[in-house]
Amino acid sequence: MSERGAANPAKSLLRRCYEETLRLLFKVYLKLVHRIRIEGIERVPKAFDRLIVVANHASYLDGVILWTYLRLPLRIVVDRAIASSRWLAPFLKNDYIVPIDFMNPYGLKDIVRMVGEGLPLVVFPEGRRTSTGSFMKLYDGAGFVAYRTGAPILPIYLKGTYDTFFARKHKGRRLLAPIVVTIGEACPPIDFGRLPNRKRKGAATRMIYAMLCGLYLEAHARPSTLGREFIRACSRGRGRKLFGDSTGARVSRGKALLGAFALGRSISRIAEGNVAIMLPNLAVTAVVFMAMQLYRKAPAFLNYSGGPRGLGLAMELADTGTVITSRRFLDRLRLTDAVFGPRRCIFLEDLKAQIGAGDKLHALFRTLFPGRLGRARPGEEKETAVILFTSGSEATPKGVCLSHENIITNVYQGLAKVDVTGEDCFLNILPMFHSFGLTAGTIIPILAGARAFFHVSPLQYRIVPELAYDNECTIMLATNTFLNGYARRANPYDFRSLRYIFCGGEALTNAVFERYARTFGIRLLAGYGVTECAPLISLNTALQYEYGTVGALLPGMEKRIVPVEGIDDKGGTVGSLLVRGKNVMKGYLKNEEANQKYLVEDAGWYDTGDIVEVTKEGSLKIVGRLRRFAKISGEMISLAAMEEVLVRELAGRKDLAVMAVSDDRRGETLIVVTNNPGIDQKSVREALKAGGFAELAIPRRVQFMKEIPKLGTGKIDYVRLRELMLG
Repeated sequence: MSERGAANPAKSLLRRCYEETLRLLFKVYLKLVHRIRIEGIERVPKAFDRLIVVANHASYLDGVILWTYLRLPLRIVVDRAIASSRWLAPFLKNDYIVPIDFMNPYGLKDIVRMVGEGLPLVVFPEGRRTSTGSFMKLYDGAGFVAYRTGAPILPIYLKGTYDTFFARKHKGRRLLAPIVVTIGEACPPIDFGRLPNRKRKGAATRMIYAMLCGLYLEAHARPSTLGREFIRACSRGRGRKLFGDSTGARVSRGKALLGAFALGRSISRIAEGNVAIMLPNLAVTAVVFMAMQLYRKAPAFLNYSGGPRGLGLAMELADTGTVITSRRFLDRLRLTDAVFGPRRCIFLEDLKAQIGAGDKLHALFRTLFPGRLGRARPGEEKETAVILFTSGSEATPKGVCLSHENIITNVYQGLAKVDVTGEDCFLNILPMFHSFGLTAGTIIPILAGARAFFHVSPLQYRIVPELAYDNECTIMLATNTFLNGYARRANPYDFRSLRYIFCGGEALTNAVFERYARTFGIRLLAGYGVTECAPLISLNTALQYEYGTVGALLPGMEKRIVPVEGIDDKGGTVGSLLVRGKNVMKGYLKNEEANQKYLVEDAGWYDTGDIVEVTKEGSLKIVGRLRRFAKISGEMISLAAMEEVLVRELAGRKDLAVMAVSDDRRGETLIVVTNNPGIDQKSVREALKAGGFAELAIPRRVQFMKEIPKLGTGKIDYVRLRELMLG
């Protein structure tokens, strides 16, 4: 080991004075102009024999900041093309810069030698300044140096340098952009185990990417509340559009903040803490939701597709005596306020009419001086921000309490992997009572500086593609069922502006994936989540993608794979998935038995109930729901895998489900339920045999049902289906 700086020959007094003077000048500029804050400086190793510093690269200030504050004899790796450019060459010709051609593997040999000699090296794995503000492609050079030298890695995240004038030109640049530097824990040399040498470079690069994503999360997901974050996001760029919807509403950030304060003052007079919301998927619903966040009310979103029984159960679980709804919306659903029983109804039409001049002036004052409404009390991030209800596709719906910390963490877990910019427009056709529609489709656009366009129904297959086209949407969220419907109606030009389409809520089928690739030239990105995890767990992205999977686990999460009896665990890579992280819920409403197991017995590990396979690249592949397996003569049979084959080969545009019923002789037997009268036992047998299923798994009966019950998300309602079969 050698002390910091001892790896170089002793410097002359003149050189030391020169360096300290430069550092002082840089510090004065950074402190006065950018109010720079350094977090985790104590994590910089005091002694080392080798060290690699990796950081995101957003501006020309990045290297200056690291050299100024780390106080190490750093060598900063710079792309040779940049180092020789006309304007930068005079500043980059010095002892601290190491020009390198990232495309030339021979150029890395000198870098490996320097690290081996004890010189701490700064590497920007992206090799260029980001043009999105998010991580871009990482070159394998950093991974190569890491695995060849076996050096510890110090990850650093520079937040805010993308907003300075030293970044690439974009609309968000500011003269006084604040900068926060977050220094992570130094990671020991990467252990590659028995991984072949040819794969170590790529594995090291993926590990460096995971380190930087984890540090991004640490830098952004700070203790806060949704109300406070809403004020922060809308206070900047108040004239920029935030929400729009198919009714013609267009709401700027400033108007959304003003409306939330005005509505929130009226809502704050409601005595109880939990208030139910049953409103359509429109901009006003997002504003009402944020109004409740500002005034510390916990909204309980009611799933209006679940029928009167589901509504009653949800309101009883949430202990709410008040429902915010709309007369026009109730008329559209062909319901009356009698469906809410004795509870008080506040109609949005009346709420708007009650807002007077005094309320508007007060709201305007609060947008400028939010006071206590813009501050978070110590520990408030742990309080319930929203109550959502599980879909109940396989069991009775549960009330899920998600805290501010759960949702804010999940937002930045997603943003660590997806490059969302202020130019993006989300097309959100998923209702806000759906966790995917709330977190990914509503809250992420707010906090990321983007905008969101809402539509009331995902089932309008002709209209949704037109909305994507008319509003030049760039990101769309949907389920496989809805995407299949849009593909049949859309013109190939309708989706021309879409950069990403994320598919969640159910398995993405090969047929839908291929149709979008061939017809629209779009690669669908499958993700995975559950309401209890706010909801994102894993995600395929443009930067980290593996076909046939739901992507890698998001940063800030841990996983456990628990073997399942009757299923080959393939060396510990297949089993029931348990996850843990700050995005995992507080707990269930009025379900002490489930909370005891989750919080106490399982020590905060949430059992997803899904069986997954972890690929060699670290992605998750969904094998099926544990409840969607049947045990026949001791063998575990995946009903979801069977359905996928039958839907692809036989169902066409009709619906199909495989159900397991008890059988005295074999434990369980399988039945195919479909609304396609052309499917019979023989065709089912032939399709499954061709799909590789054994004779043991062949369903013994095909049952025709005119209408297969579905949930609001488009998924089959297996609970209701079983009731109809047995009833």
